[in-house]
Amino acid sequence: MQIQELVPLGPRTTMRIGGNARYYADLQTQHDAEEAWQFAQSKGIPMIALGAGSNTIFADGSIEALVVHVTAAAIDVSGNTVRADAGASLATVVTTLARRGLDLSVLTGIPGTVGGAIFGNAGQGPQGMWIDHFVQTVVVFIEGEWKTLSRAECAFGYRESIFKTWKNPLLWKVTLSVPSRAAGDIERDINAFLKKRSVSQPLTRTAGSCFKALPDGTPAWKVIEAANLKGSTAGDLQVSPKHANFLINTGNGTFADARTLVDTIRERTQTPLELEMRFIGESGSPLK
Repeated sequence: MQIQELVPLGPRTTMRIGGNARYYADLQTQHDAEEAWQFAQSKGIPMIALGAGSNTIFADGSIEALVVHVTAAAIDVSGNTVRADAGASLATVVTTLARRGLDLSVLTGIPGTVGGAIFGNAGQGPQGMWIDHFVQTVVVFIEGEWKTLSRAECAFGYRESIFKTWKNPLLWKVTLSVPSRAAGDIERDINAFLKKRSVSQPLTRTAGSCFKALPDGTPAWKVIEAANLKGSTAGDLQVSPKHANFLINTGNGTFADARTLVDTIRERTQTPLELEMRFIGESGSPLK
């Protein structure tokens, strides 16, 4: 494992926003994770896990943290049991399993890694199916210790998991139970999901859905549209004209622009919309 200093984080996120990590490291083995944690402890800074950067934006200055990226990305299949490293692309897992007649098609089109999907319990809307439906166990590194949690212990909910309540967990591996179905049928469903997403969602520099649905299940985009905020801007950040729950970077958008737009949406909608994206401040702490 090599620890680098002052590594730009913007290019490592899908929105292309963010300053520099004080320290940065790629993690391939569990020993790498242990070494990285010990290094962060010695510097008195947090260790923050970054997946594919599809739902995270960092502050514009220096992030006083060790930002780590899990590069371990193995996928092991035994019958209907699938073990996937946290660094594996979720899209790759979905398509790889489809060829073997294993059906995760409901997770089609969701960007990011397996670890990120588990952390935020990625999936369809409040009434749809989420990744936790398939989870058996999750291996996580927290406060210098390895733990294996059952699905029940993960306390999954809509875009929630116990990991969001812990201080800087590092998800490492997940075991899934995936149902079988004809490979051709799975492929047709994957293509249909991808076509639907390409029509309804922006395919540009975005961190994905910005806000969660309301507690009553009302989609955030409906609330934002009702306030006539589609296309609204703050600097180079814009509420997508295609899907109102996506913020897009149209040029040289900044963290400050994103925060301003979030605040504007909350004020104009007069609704306590809860963030689905992660905003990480200069201290390495998430913002609400």
